[in-house]
This record gives sequence, structure tokens and C-alpha cells, in this order.
Amino acid sequence: MSLRDLAVPTALATPGMLVADLFRECVRVQMPGIPYRNAAGRIVGKASIRHILKMTCLPDYLIRHSRMLGDGIEHLRLPEIYDREILHLRIDDYILPALPRVNSAAPVTKALAIMEQEDTTYIFVLDGDEYHGALSIMSLARYLLTEADRP
Repeated sequence: MSLRDLAVPTALATPGMLVADLFRECVRVQMPGIPYRNAAGRIVGKASIRHILKMTCLPDYLIRHSRMLGDGIEHLRLPEIYDREILHLRIDDYILPALPRVNSAAPVTKALAIMEQEDTTYIFVLDGDEYHGALSIMSLARYLLTEADRP
């Protein structure tokens, strides 16, 4: 089984892309992030829904003290989430340079090991600069379930 066959094809994030367009692509392919290709055409990082939400919606103090907060935190003055403003931001300032990647010839166990090491649930399948798609634990589980149903 080749990782190339398991990879879910996705678009690449590019300079100037809107957060809304990134979110739409991630939701369409059911991946929490996609690779980022810079203006020179090189894949140099990833655009992540989680990172954008963290940077635009969560104050640092809330993250640091989240375990001490109860479920009823209405008494705290939390910043509003301005969805329209966030969706119209450009992704350029939110690109993560870390790019969990694996070669398409690698075994699935290596992809899983890298995901564990990087503490992520998805990885990008690349051969050099040739991008084949993303592999997530969900897409892998879907594949295994499909294979288990075959006679």
C-alpha cells in the first residue's frame, strides 16, 4: 500500500489567500491544515485552522490558565470573536514553518511514527517538492475500514 494512494488530494495554500478560503478547503477535504507554497513555488510550511483560531481568538492568559477555569466563565470579560473579520484576513501572517512530511515510498508505520513524534493527526505526502496530498488518522481509518469490508 503506497502512501501516494492513501493521500487525500488538497489544494495548496498560497500567499494572499483568505482565511475563509483556507477554511473552505480544509472543511472540503476534512483536513485541519494544508501545505503552504510561497511566491517562489516552494512548499515551506503549513496553514492550519487550529493555529489561526489560536492566534485570532484565544488570549494567551486563557490558554495558560484553561485548566483552572470552570465551565461557567460568563463573569470573565472575554474578547469577542469577530468571525467576518477573521475570515477576511490573509493567511500570510499565520503560516507555520513546521511541515510534517513523509515520502510516498515510506511505509504507513513511518507516517504514523512521524505524526506521533510531531504531535499531529495529519502529515503531508511529498516527494521532494512534488505534493501528493495529506494523510490523516481519519483517512487512514477510513481506508482500513474499507479494506476490512472487502471479501
